[in-house]
Amino acid sequence: SDSDANDNNNSGDQGFTYNDVITAYDSFNENLFQDSRKVYRRDAGGGTSDIAVGWTQATMFDMIMNAYKLTGDNKYLDLMQKHFEGCSNEFTFDWYDYSHWDLNDDMMWWIGSLARAYLLTKDKNYLDISEEGFKRVWYGKPIELYPDRHPRDTGGYDPINGGLYWGWKDDALGKMACINYPTVIAAMELYKATNKSDYLDKAKDVYQWSTTHLFNTTTGAVADSEHPDGVDWTTTVYNQATCMGAAAMLYLETKDQTYLNHAKAAMDYIIAKKSTANKVLRPEGDPTQDKVADEKGIYNAILAQYIPILINDCGQTQYIEYIERSINLGWKNRDKERNLTNKFLERVPLSTSPLSSYTASGIPALMLTFPNVKDRK
Repeated sequence: SDSDANDNNNSGDQGFTYNDVITAYDSFNENLFQDSRKVYRRDAGGGTSDIAVGWTQATMFDMIMNAYKLTGDNKYLDLMQKHFEGCSNEFTFDWYDYSHWDLNDDMMWWIGSLARAYLLTKDKNYLDISEEGFKRVWYGKPIELYPDRHPRDTGGYDPINGGLYWGWKDDALGKMACINYPTVIAAMELYKATNKSDYLDKAKDVYQWSTTHLFNTTTGAVADSEHPDGVDWTTTVYNQATCMGAAAMLYLETKDQTYLNHAKAAMDYIIAKKSTANKVLRPEGDPTQDKVADEKGIYNAILAQYIPILINDCGQTQYIEYIERSINLGWKNRDKERNLTNKFLERVPLSTSPLSSYTASGIPALMLTFPNVKDRK
């Protein structure tokens, strides 16, 4: 990938057009959206009926919304409704159902996406489900309504020490970046949707805890999690991205420069530590294509959701070239029969080989939200 990156290292050399963006995204849907179940399948070319796991479907739901925002084409609104129906059937949006929802972050990815769906469509059903989900994660299951609840399922938020727990089971008691930063983002989306100051207060509270416990303000590194025995400083693209997005959203609301400094630091860390030698995005995950269940492939698509806030809304155009260079290489290395792209920005294997929706999502997601698509409609 590094040697290929040299071919795409010219400043301002945008190697994809608006039509390429539509081709990339429509090909993603053609190969990976399962019409019969109205959800995204786990992989193309794998000969399996497995579907993508529930939390990743939320990011793919975001991709549909971003396609509509870019194009104004009602076919994407129709796809959005179809996907929502499919996910309602497959996973239910009964947040109190343990058979589908047993981790706080799995719920919170959807809660934020559904709040965005309301902001886009003004369909109050999306808002109602999002608000109920936020309440469920924050406060837990009320014992008077659910006498069979898990004894520790009394609320994801820790009112004594701050921050949110990943879950309530024995193996989920850490306070993970993947629940805390998405909670800030969902709270900010719900604040925009409802103007309820309580959401803004919660966003500030959780962000402050996260900054103290999970964020190195000097290096921009975001820790994976805090546990009773210490902090796990493993860093990942999606935690960097949600930290960046949360900070940028708070900056836009408060104009507090500290938030913007944090957002830039988190993004700068991605460029410094999560890139090839030629500064092309290198996401986590195993490059072996037979490991199609590797959910880390979705991380680039999560970055795609929040980078426009920093670039467009906060005016930090210094990141355009980096995103552009990464997209160029990923699109160049696509499978030109299926127009599917890979996770590690390496060439996609033959069309007879399986390629997961997690893997294939990153480049089209980045293309959909890229701020300077050439020949934009």
